[in-house]
Formats: sequence, structure tokens, C-alpha cells
Amino acid sequence: MKQALIYTLKVTLTTLLVCLPVTFVIMMIYLRLLPLIASNYSVSVNLDIKDAVVFIALTFCTLLFNMKKKGGIAQATYNKRSIKINAFMASIAIFLIYLLLRGKLMTLSVDEFLITYGPSFLITFICMGVYPLKNENVQAKVI
Repeated sequence: MKQALIYTLKVTLTTLLVCLPVTFVIMMIYLRLLPLIASNYSVSVNLDIKDAVVFIALTFCTLLFNMKKKGGIAQATYNKRSIKINAFMASIAIFLIYLLLRGKLMTLSVDEFLITYGPSFLITFICMGVYPLKNENVQAKVI
């Protein structure tokens, strides 16, 4: 469980630290390119810090919840691909339900949603793939 906790902390802390600057840069690039795309189009992009924290907390919880081991008694190994996909999809689904319940999802257009929350999703998915999830050695006494 120690390796699972270390992996989860690495993913969530990296996402937390990288999410806001990257999202801000993408928002600024999008707003600069917007006059080139359409001259009379207005868009509102704003990332609520509380929403970002909720997404990070959901990712942390779903990662820990999906840490399932496979293997025998001597060694426990993690199926990183399964953990990554299940935790990522669960955190996004719960986050969308959270946004829907707060009334924020219906007010956003598709491009506003992707510009505002897309970088957070992408950074989390990349971090889940980049960081290694090591196997844990389980000490078993043979009697």
C-alpha cells in the first residue's frame, strides 16, 4: 500500500502544481487566436480554484480506491493500465456530476469546457502514465 500511496501523491501533487499555469497559458493562447477564428464570437473562460481542488481530490480518492493487486502470496503487483483507466474515468465522471449539480456544466459551451478543464484532465492522464508504480514485496512467513 505504501507504493500505491506514493504513486497517488506524485500524480495529484504534480497535477496540482502544473494544472493552473498550463491552463492559464492555454486560455491566453485561445483568447489571442479567437479573433482570427471568428470576429464576433464571445467566450468566457474561467477556472474556479475550488473546482480544480475538487478534481484533484477526486483523482486522489479514485486512484486509491482502484489500487487493486494481482499475484500470489510472495509478491503483489499492480496492474497500472487498469488502475490508470478506471481511476481517470471515474474521477472525470464524478467531476462532471459535481459540475452538473453545482449548475456550472450547463452554462459552458463545449469549447469553454475543453479550454477550462481539458488541461487538467490531460495533465492528470499524462502523470498517471509517466510515474512508475512499483511492485510491493509482501513478507510472508512460511510455517
